[in-house]
Amino acid sequence: MSSDKMNFDFNLDLADAPLGASVFDATDTAHPASLPAAQTKAGRRRRANPPFSLEWAAGFADGEGCICIVKQRYDDPKRKLTYRLSFSISQNDRQVLEHFYEGLGIRGGIFDVGRIVQHNRQVYTLNYTGVNALKAIAMLQPHLIRKRLEAQTAVDYWQQGQGGKRPGRLGWPSAVIAIRERFYKKMKSLK
Repeated sequence: MSSDKMNFDFNLDLADAPLGASVFDATDTAHPASLPAAQTKAGRRRRANPPFSLEWAAGFADGEGCICIVKQRYDDPKRKLTYRLSFSISQNDRQVLEHFYEGLGIRGGIFDVGRIVQHNRQVYTLNYTGVNALKAIAMLQPHLIRKRLEAQTAVDYWQQGQGGKRPGRLGWPSAVIAIRERFYKKMKSLK
């Protein structure tokens, strides 16, 4: 295709720009690098975060997040098998995780991940479990793309597998265990 046949339709309003200004002279105030910085306790400059949005959070979760059902076995034969809904995000920029955490407003925890030789920087993880994982997933679900099916599986697991309920002294009926195991396997197959 020749360049004279290419047609680009850009709607740029430079009426208020100084004479001779170009598109590239404008500063995007939403870009983190252009935002004012605040001091941290260590004296380093800390970026000011742009306004939080669920769309941004869902995109971040789509790329960096993990929605899973954890199956936990115990060495003690008296203890039964348990399943737990989990949502986590790992990142080497703690400030981004704090922005995500504060923006959602759901109780969770940010923890240091043990460093290994392959890590150039400290890695952190933001973890939500149980009902708080469900709340976070439900908030993000309408905006998720890549993890939309995993989010729906998590919601279905919670509803059908009686998430958030206590099994009582006799433990879960075998039908509930079968439902939870089915969703555990389904979630694994989506990875």
